[in-house]
Amino acid sequence: MLSEKDTEIIRHLRGNSRIKIVGLSKKLNLPVTTLYSKLRRYEQKLIKKHTSLVDFTQLGYFKSVYLVLKSNGSKKQELKDFLAQHSSVNSLFRINYGYDYLVECIFRDEKEVTDFLGKLQEDFSSEVQMLNVIEELKREEFMAHRKEANENGSC
Repeated sequence: MLSEKDTEIIRHLRGNSRIKIVGLSKKLNLPVTTLYSKLRRYEQKLIKKHTSLVDFTQLGYFKSVYLVLKSNGSKKQELKDFLAQHSSVNSLFRINYGYDYLVECIFRDEKEVTDFLGKLQEDFSSEVQMLNVIEELKREEFMAHRKEANENGSC
């Protein structure tokens, strides 16, 4: 389990991962060298990767689609490999409750969506349930809020 100071550091990084180490050390009242050592240790054990959240519609992409898939038992590995390597798949999760995968895909247009779904059904005999994102309400916010907000009963 993380110490309170470690949790506070992570909270700041979740809110703004580009914060300067010097500024963060002042906010947290920690020496820069201590903070730097902690960050290196987090990168070895805790932080999976540094990334940016992108609004894909601003780059000309049509929509974000979530799929829940149940694979044909004989082609389960082939389906997994196909999904893991496909350029439109942004995130891939193995799930339970009668389905095999939750897939987040990004497409440029409706034709790409239709072609992708057709390939899933034709090549892998997959049962597919498509969920369209109507509006993104919150993303990647866990632990990004200030401590005071959590103590006041807010999320």
